[in-house]
Order: sequence, then C-alpha cells, then structure tokens
Amino acid sequence: MPEFVPDARAEALREKYGFDIIPRDGLEVLIEAAVAAPRKRILEIGTSVGYSALCLATATGAHVDTVERDESKLDVAKKLWADCGASNSITAHLGDAERVVPELVKRHKYDFVFIDAAKSKYCGYLDAIYDFIDTGTVIVADDVNFLGLVKGGEYPPHKHRTIVTGMRRFVRAITDASRFECTMSDVGGGIAVCTKI
Repeated sequence: MPEFVPDARAEALREKYGFDIIPRDGLEVLIEAAVAAPRKRILEIGTSVGYSALCLATATGAHVDTVERDESKLDVAKKLWADCGASNSITAHLGDAERVVPELVKRHKYDFVFIDAAKSKYCGYLDAIYDFIDTGTVIVADDVNFLGLVKGGEYPPHKHRTIVTGMRRFVRAITDASRFECTMSDVGGGIAVCTKI
C-alpha cells in the first residue's frame, strides 16, 4: 500500500468493513488526484467508517469535512481518526447529504470534493455544489460504473434501476465538456476524476 496510508489500524478496518471502504486501487486514484495540487479544504460526501477521510487528510494536510447519515458508522470513524491522531483534521457532519451539503458549501470554500454516498443521488450532490465551487475544483466520484451496469444503454435490472438511471444521469453531467474536464477509469466500480472548467 502506498505510503499515504496512515496506520495499520486502517487496514484492519478495511478487512472488517471491506465493502464500505473504497477499494485499494480506487484509493490510489483518489489520493493521486487530491495531492496533484495544494488543497485547503476537502468535502467528502459519504464517510462510511472514515477510512478515505483519514487518507485524504493525511495525504494532503487539508481539513476534511465529511458527511454521513449513519451514526454508528460515524462512531467507528471518529474512533479511527482519534486513534490515528487525525481528529483535528476532520470534521464529521451527521445527517442526510441532501440536507447537509447545501449548508456546508454556503459556509466553506472547497477545492476538492469526493463523492461516495447514495449512488442514485450523485446528480443531486453535484447540483448542490456546482454553483459554489470555483473553476479548477476537482471532483472525484466512486462507483460511476455501478456493478458494470452504467455503461451502455441496456435496461437495468429492476432492483438496480434507480441507482443505474441516476448514475447514468450523473455520468452525462460530468462528461459535459462545457462544464468539466473528466477522465473515467474502470478501477473498482469505476471512478471519475473531474475538474470544473
């Protein structure tokens, strides 16, 4: 694992909560994008158990605001950050991102945004932040090819229809060349790195 991973406890957390944590190769893409330019404040939408926020804060030295609706996950995250000495670098916000994010972007200027939350709501998150971020702000989104179902035009299975339809709208939005420069990778569930133009 690259040197930015702050502590072996984070790896233990990955083993315990594997599906809730960005895959190792996706994390490498995320951190590479985050350290490509100096960062002051990062917004993470979808904390899970705090692993990616910890890595972002450690790798960049920036302050991370992270939003999570599941209080039990935030409890795990806060313990991880405290154990790794990162509590002062990360602020957790409990609540639904659709409600919390619009308030955060009115109060803080973010130069990097990481989206890894409710997959069907990515477009709503993008709409909430777009007018409040400057040209050059980088947005990284995980799982943009959810279960390999987003690419192409096939009708998605019923149980995934809302997520796939929402994610297809999101992909169309971030690949709009008048708004973003975007690269997409098949790493993990698909990861997009976009810069507002």
